[in-house]
Amino acid sequence: MKAGFGRADITPRLGVQLAGYGPYRNRQAQEIVTPLWARAMVVAQGRKRAVLISVDGCGTPRKLARRIRAAVVARIGGRTTEVMVSATHTHSAPGVAGMFGWGEADMMYLETLPTRIAEAAVQAVANLTDVEWRHAHAPCEGIAVNRETDTGFALNENFAERMDPQWRPAKPEHTDPTVRVLAAYAGGKLIGLLHHFGCHPVVYGEKTAAIHGDYAGLASLSLEAKHVGAVAMFLPGALGDINPKLNHRVLSESRRALKAIGKQYAAAVSGALRAAEPITADKLAVVQRDTVFSRQKWSRKKVERRIAELEKIFAQPGVTDNPFTGGQPPLMTNGMELARLQGLRQVLSEYRGATPPNPTVCLHGMRIGPVALLGCGLEAYHSLQAPVLQGSPHPHTWLISLVGGTGYAPDRAAIERAGYAGDFVPLVTGELPYVKIYDELPRALVKLALEL
Repeated sequence: MKAGFGRADITPRLGVQLAGYGPYRNRQAQEIVTPLWARAMVVAQGRKRAVLISVDGCGTPRKLARRIRAAVVARIGGRTTEVMVSATHTHSAPGVAGMFGWGEADMMYLETLPTRIAEAAVQAVANLTDVEWRHAHAPCEGIAVNRETDTGFALNENFAERMDPQWRPAKPEHTDPTVRVLAAYAGGKLIGLLHHFGCHPVVYGEKTAAIHGDYAGLASLSLEAKHVGAVAMFLPGALGDINPKLNHRVLSESRRALKAIGKQYAAAVSGALRAAEPITADKLAVVQRDTVFSRQKWSRKKVERRIAELEKIFAQPGVTDNPFTGGQPPLMTNGMELARLQGLRQVLSEYRGATPPNPTVCLHGMRIGPVALLGCGLEAYHSLQAPVLQGSPHPHTWLISLVGGTGYAPDRAAIERAGYAGDFVPLVTGELPYVKIYDELPRALVKLALEL
């Protein structure tokens, strides 16, 4: 089996709006802490080929992911179904659309991005060579904390305590305490590394306006500096409800936390790399499916009624476009309502008579010998990972979030609460909320694993 790796600079110019942390925050990039990169892996076995793209970005919405796959194929040939597109989920990268208000997309950046990303795949093809694969999983504790069931929003937590590498969450079972690596060696030298972990790259929060890959991006750069010539690709796991131990802090604290957590995570990856053992990669396979899942059955009249109610907010005397008015944070003001209004208008425009829209979700699987990469175009909650691992026939299975899409796959509790992840996020992506995604997505991913 042959493999090749490449990377391309996708850093934007200063002034673009950054993604994440709520609508209409106008987080215009003011500095570049580290460049942003697109990284690519191309694997070939006889006439079979698979391409993995990792983008330093918050996500790749469905339309953008399709453009990226098309741009890659235009440069290196093959089929778009062979190209698996992942995003690291850093919130310190440009908004690229997909969620209303979550960082307005810069059209120059968005238009040039697929071509810039494709350059990484061109390099990877040029670097194709016979490889030996090694795999391992190793402890990665004290970095992540669940934000639904534990103290994952660390705005008011003790900074010094959480900076201590020995700090541990109250509920470690609700996090991903393990990092997984798949490494490619040629002539005894590391040329490419996939590292997989479930935790939001959001050390830098809404009080910051810098460009970088957050803790995961810093770790990749550190690993590439340590192993000169190698390409390190971060693949986000089931991170929908998991944050790093420090986030949403003031800039001075964010800087210190980013450096410390990036170093701590890189050390965990290095530990896994040292423990990695050779695997027999006797089969290469890639499968892509666009799948629909059950959604709430809202009538057209219900959507029209909710739109009318929201429109009244913006017709009140004294209304303003400033989401910071009244001493409230933007998430508590009209920014949230406007994002919801835009989403509902999008939903309404896609009704066909009385039939509501149900956009597809990308599922993309890649198998390299005993290792199965199972990607979905949503941020999967932590609890959704267990049934996938149990149902997969492959010895090593990775659930990868944010492959070819954006949005949430919440657990049952979040769906029943109908709060941010269960109700609001689907609407601001212009879609209706899911009903049983916590059951349907794991089943669909297991089916994908069986096809591989």
